[in-house]
Order: sequence, then structure tokens, then C-alpha cells
Amino acid sequence: MLTSGDSQTEGASLPPIRKRLNPPHRTWWKRPVFGIGLPLAVGLVHVALVAPHYFVGSFDDDASYILTARALVAGQGLAGHVASGAVVSGSYAPGYSALMAPLVWIWPHSFLPLRLLSVVFFGLTFVLTWIYLGRRGIGEGPRVAALGLLALGPPLATYGSMVMAETPFLATLLVLLILVDKWDRESRVWTRTGVGVIAAAGALIWLKEAGVGVVAGLLLWLLLRPQGGRRLARPFAVGLGVVALLLPVVAARLVAGVPVTGSRYSSELGAFYQGNLVDRVVHVIPHSTWHLLATAIPATLVPYLSPIPFKGHWARLWEVVSWQVTLFILLGAVVWFRKHRDAALTVVAVYLLETVFWPEVNERRAILVVPVLAAWYVLGVVTAWKPVRSWSANRGQLMPARMVAAALAVAVVVGPLVPQMPRDYLFKLGQNSSHFEGSRYASLLSHLGTPSDIVETDYLSSTALFTGHRTAWTAFNGAVTACYLPALEGQLAADKAAFLLLGNVNKPGVLDSPCLFSYASSSPGAVRLLHTSRDNATVFELIGPGTGNPTLTDLTSAVGPVASSAGRSTILEWNWGRPEAVDQVTVGEAAFTRGETASVSVELRRPDGVWSVADSASSPLGDERGAAPYLLATFPAGEPATAMRVVMSGPGSGGPFTIEDVHALGPDS
Repeated sequence: MLTSGDSQTEGASLPPIRKRLNPPHRTWWKRPVFGIGLPLAVGLVHVALVAPHYFVGSFDDDASYILTARALVAGQGLAGHVASGAVVSGSYAPGYSALMAPLVWIWPHSFLPLRLLSVVFFGLTFVLTWIYLGRRGIGEGPRVAALGLLALGPPLATYGSMVMAETPFLATLLVLLILVDKWDRESRVWTRTGVGVIAAAGALIWLKEAGVGVVAGLLLWLLLRPQGGRRLARPFAVGLGVVALLLPVVAARLVAGVPVTGSRYSSELGAFYQGNLVDRVVHVIPHSTWHLLATAIPATLVPYLSPIPFKGHWARLWEVVSWQVTLFILLGAVVWFRKHRDAALTVVAVYLLETVFWPEVNERRAILVVPVLAAWYVLGVVTAWKPVRSWSANRGQLMPARMVAAALAVAVVVGPLVPQMPRDYLFKLGQNSSHFEGSRYASLLSHLGTPSDIVETDYLSSTALFTGHRTAWTAFNGAVTACYLPALEGQLAADKAAFLLLGNVNKPGVLDSPCLFSYASSSPGAVRLLHTSRDNATVFELIGPGTGNPTLTDLTSAVGPVASSAGRSTILEWNWGRPEAVDQVTVGEAAFTRGETASVSVELRRPDGVWSVADSASSPLGDERGAAPYLLATFPAGEPATAMRVVMSGPGSGGPFTIEDVHALGPDS
């Protein structure tokens, strides 16, 4: 017969039995399918909203990756060359390009598969972040919040469809952190997990050389981690393995005469790091560290930018509010250190330390560790909320406190981020990136000269990708430090530039080199062939001594046009009065201002007096919809002619018209 004590004992044992037989109901958002699925769905919608505002080539790095992938598909080795003239492994590590190579081989003329590859890794980042935080013991609520931050952040959504290595890097980083956790629990060094750690660490550097900081952080953690008498075994294994994986790139660069660190990083650091080490430490690191904490990290997670008002006093307000991001991340990192002390601490710390050696620290630096930053941010908020929650509960004010907390979350996180969802993180809401593909300027350059003719441009890879020309930028770099005419002429001559491309290719409304534009607009050796409203781009052909076209001259420069009418046609004629050999004729824009332009043609008068059509279009020329992009005709053997004329026909004849950039080029007699 059971006593009351027996009954209490039996009753005390029942809850564990009921828990095993009937697990407690989990709210829908705590289930992985929803906890991952809903933030991921929001993130994919975010990517879809941003994607139309980004065009391949607007980063230049994206074009470099594509050129490298095409070179690899064509059989070029790591020491070979891409279309721009750069070495395959010279500017960047070729891992991302190798990852894209199968897609480039299957779809050689489409960028869509390459963009979808980034979308796939964007999705994997959400899944891997959920798994990693779950293995760290982070509850479902904070995990959902962290994924929500990733879904709403403009930088990550922008990279979610860009042909860039960021999302593959993030997925690989999370794989590395998960594998390191598992490897840490294994007694042996050389296991399948250990090999996976080495492969993932090497892959990070193959994807982006910034991964060096991540690997250095991992090695530091392995050195600090107690491992008994074999403390050095694991860092030695990782270090040796990563060095072995990088040997092909190092060897290729040495063979090609490229700095071991790569031409891009060595030029950036070499150009910036002038003076002694003390000057660099005193002036560079403090400024970059402040910029990282005050601007780059907040702008990566919770930026307060367009369409939020950020001028005048509003800008000051948002600058102050943005510090909450960094402060909560620091608090979360402290809590993480006390609870976990895993590799993420040193990986993120050393990587961020690496970034402050660069003159410009921006979202592109912080984005490479954004899943961990998001987790620390949420953990910092949760930690700060706990004492407030306890205080409110003790006073019976928990519900009002929760309402205030929810209102703050909407005001400083969700509310500012949702209106920014259609925004490319680099631009204001509604602005698009530069758009090389299908542009008049890229088309014209692709039909001018030969692939070996140099185009001087600020966007080396993008110009090469869409025009097929080799590229150089010595004059652009020189103009940054000094706008000095003799120096510019010498720099263009050193590159043997045949063409010059200028435009707002980096940001809307910002010309990439006003100095070079001023020089080209006033120099008789720079012939303007085309100006287009897309990207405010201008194409110049460089002629005369010291250029890539040393024997060419502009036959139209010495004579003015004579206008006349004939029926439904308006004619402008340039008559140089004697036979000249014409190598090239171009018309950049031609249309009647009022009335339809039915056709435009450019014609040459042969020495026998007969006019022959060099090129024509059954439409106006220019930027307007339905217009032909330009007229161009080339004559490799030289076409003898005594005059050139442009004939515009249509109902608008006899009225005002616009005609620009008409040139006939030939050898200097």
C-alpha cells in the first residue's frame, strides 16, 4: 500500500516519463524548417529585390573572376594570361574562378548561372549558420534573430547575386568552424575531420586572400588550446597543409614574375605604405580601427542609409544610434568568450586586425565574418535584456517592458532595414550600378582596333571582358596623386594606349577621373568618338606620336562641315580637297530634333567623284530607344577619298538636328 511519501516520490518521477513519451510542444518558429526557412525566404526575396540594380562588371573584380574562369576553360594555366593581359593567378587567388569554370564551360555566354551560384551559397550560409549556432548551444530564438539580421542586411543581400567570392567564402568559413569543433573533440590529429579542416582553411585563401587572416586566427587558437604534450601537432598540421595547398599559386606567380602576395594586394599596400613602420602604426591603424568600429561594422549589419533621412541633424542621430551595433557585438563577444572560447573568437579577431592595415575599411571587409558578428549582436542584445527582464518581472511590468523592447527593435533594426531592401548596398535607393553589357561604349570599343590595342581605363577587367581589348591604367593611377599634363602624356605613352574610356563606372554621378577627362577633352591627340548617357561614358581614340595609333591623324579636324538640303535629306559635308587614305569613319550621334529620322548614312567621295556609303542605319543614332548606337566603318588597306558626308533623311529634314562625334581618321601625310 502506497504512503503519501511514496505517492509523492512516484509523482516526482512521472514528469521525466511524460517528457520521454510526449515531448513538449515546440512553437512553430522554433522548428528548423521554419527557423531556417522563414529568414531564408526573406533573404531570397531581398536578393531578388536587389539583383536588378547590380550588373556584371560594375565591381571590376567580378569581371576579373569571369575572365580568369574563361582562361582556365581555354586551357590557360595559373601562369597564363587572361584577356586583359593580367596573369591568371596574378591579381587574385583563382579558387572562385575555378569554382565557376564548369558553369562558364557549359554556358559560355550567360552570366545568370554564375549569379545563381552565389544565390546557392547565400542559402547555404543560412543553413550552416543555424547548424553552427545550434552546436554552440544557442537557442532557437536567438538563432532565428541572427538569421533575420542576415536576411535583412543590404550588403549580404547584394552579394547574394553578385559574381563575387563573398558567399562561397562565408559558406566555407562556417564549414571550417563546424569542422574545427568536431576535430577539437577527437583525440587524434590526422583524422578525416582534420583533413577537412586543412582543406577548408586552404580553400578560404584560394577563394580570397583575405582568408589569410582567418587561417592565422585558427592557428593562434590551436596554439592557445590545451592539447597536452602534443600542443604543436595541430597547428603544425594546419600550417603545413595550407602551405602545401597554396604552393601551386605561389609557384605560378613566381614563374610569371608576379609578387607572391598578388599584384592587387602588393600594389594597394605598396602604394599606401609609404614611410616608416612607426608612421604606419601611428596613423593607419588607429584611423582604420575607428572606421571599422564606427562605420564598417554597423553598415554591414544595420546601416542607416537611403531612403532613411541621413542629412543634417538626422545624420548625427543615426551616427550615434549606429554605435549600438558595435557595442552589442562587443558585449556578445565577451559572453561568447566566457561560455565557449572556440575558434571563432581568434578567427574573427585576427581577421579584423588584418583589415585595419588597409587604408579603407568598409562593408566588404566586415562581410566576410558577418554570420559570427550577427550571432554576437543578438547574444549581446539578449544579455542586455536579461537584467531588464528580471527587474520588470519583479515589479509586475514584464509585458510593458516587452512592448518597449519590441518597439526599440522595430525602431533601430527592423524598421530601418525593411525600406532598404531594394537597395544595392553601394548606392542610394533606386540607383543602379554601371552597366557595361549591351552599352554603346562597350560595343564601339569591341569593334575598334585589335584585341592587342590597349584601352586606358579605370576598370581593367570589365573593359576587357566586354570589349575584348587589353587594358591598362597607369595614367588613372597617376592622376589620383597629381593632375599634371606632361606626366599624364608620359603615362599614356608608357601604356601605348590606343583608346581611353571614361565614365561614372564606379558610382552614379561620379566621373572616374575628371583630370583625364579634362586632358582628353582639350588634347588634339584625343579624338572623342562617342558619348553615351549610360554611365556618362566617353570613348576617345588616342592618335599621333606617343599613342597606340602613332601614324593616325583626324582628317576632319582641319575643315568645317558645310550643311545643305536635298529633298527629304539634310547633308553635312567635310571636304579636304585632295585624295586622302581613310582608315576609319565614325558618327556617334545624329538625329532630327523635331520629326522622325528615317535613316542616317556616312559616305565617302572617291577620287572619281562618286559617293559610296561606308555605313548606314535605318534609324537615328544615339541613346534614345530604337536608335542605332553609332556608325563605324574601317578600311584596313586605306580607302582613298576627297570628302566625307553624313546624310540624315526623314520627315524632320529641314528642321533643327543634332550631330556629334563625326570623324575620319587616316595616316598622317
